[in-house]
Amino acid sequence: MALKTLLTARAALETARGTAITPTRLIYADEMAHDQKLAIQRPSERRASYFGNFRSYAGIERNGFRFGGDATYTDLIWWANLHIKAVAAGTGAGGDKTWTFVPTAGADDLKSASLQFGYADAIGATRPAWEVDGVLGEELTLTITKSAPWSFRSQLMSAEGATQISAFTGTPADRTLMSILGTTTQTYIDPTTIGTTVDNDVLDSEFTLTNGFVHLDTLNATNVAAEILRPAARDWKLAITRYYRNDTELDAMLAATVRKVRIKATGPVLGGSFYSATLDLYGVWDGEQYEKTEVDGLGVEKFVLVPQYDSTATTDFSLIVVNADAAVS
Repeated sequence: MALKTLLTARAALETARGTAITPTRLIYADEMAHDQKLAIQRPSERRASYFGNFRSYAGIERNGFRFGGDATYTDLIWWANLHIKAVAAGTGAGGDKTWTFVPTAGADDLKSASLQFGYADAIGATRPAWEVDGVLGEELTLTITKSAPWSFRSQLMSAEGATQISAFTGTPADRTLMSILGTTTQTYIDPTTIGTTVDNDVLDSEFTLTNGFVHLDTLNATNVAAEILRPAARDWKLAITRYYRNDTELDAMLAATVRKVRIKATGPVLGGSFYSATLDLYGVWDGEQYEKTEVDGLGVEKFVLVPQYDSTATTDFSLIVVNADAAVS
């Protein structure tokens, strides 16, 4: 039986985009899905008949994946390679390794992955799994609340078709994971130096990054795209809910004042420092998305931060993760 509990995925970061590589990593997620779509071409013709169609052809094939679950210090660096920037190794001489993901301004340098997906029970020729190469990160969401670990949602896409496979390949090993906890997370909001002023009134945050990939459908004698390109700037937003203790952020919104927001989770001791995940964001509150409301009978404000390049940081956002991993694959 094809059972949800036996659904599994594995992958490896590709050396060359779209060139298959044997999986080296199990994909851990609470929810996962393979989105395979095929456009059927059905020419219509007048045959003096109320039967409308007489021919059908396989058209353009699209493949993507969706994953979601709790974000961990070990796996967040893998998702960041697909969505933010290619970083192959952490830095630091001790047991703690620092992974710095600052998106590139002038190049599409994201990593791609070869990914296998299917049900682990009785996989075979008549009930195959699927392999898709050249998989790229289109949208990444990080949701942060006090009541649960950080959670992630990743939406992936590829220009490639899906190949049916009768057996998984590679021998990726299980990993020991550590969730990034909301109970260890602190928010800072500043006008000048990021990470200076703690704001203890933020109830929750949700960061969504969109890379804006599009399929290039040339006449290349196949029913899949020639490649995936990024014709526009990446976009992101940070939605926060804040207890209305004062009008500090309301005034900043009304004046279109730049806000520098840091969301940082600190975990257990590791080497000479600690496990940590730091999301730095530079932008302004979008006045059209401001909302006054109530949560559990408390007066709150909902703000949405939209990006603005910061010349000192030379970016509009970054992610820094400290974990025990020296390399990613």
